[in-house]
Amino acid sequence: MERHVQILSDRERKVLALLADGYSEAKISSKMHISEQTVRKHIRNMLVKQGFVSPYQLINWAYKEAVIS
Repeated sequence: MERHVQILSDRERKVLALLADGYSEAKISSKMHISEQTVRKHIRNMLVKQGFVSPYQLINWAYKEAVIS
């Protein structure tokens, strides 16, 4: 299936990198000085942009496409 990649914002990429490193939503929230609700919103927005249903799919895609390293 061909996927039309949408650009992720800098904040979304930062959340994604921390998520991929194993940080929980609470830890990401604390580290980035944003609410957990905002973290969840960033994750949800990335899932919608890329057409995934799972954060694990998102992380896998991000590594394959070198969105994060």
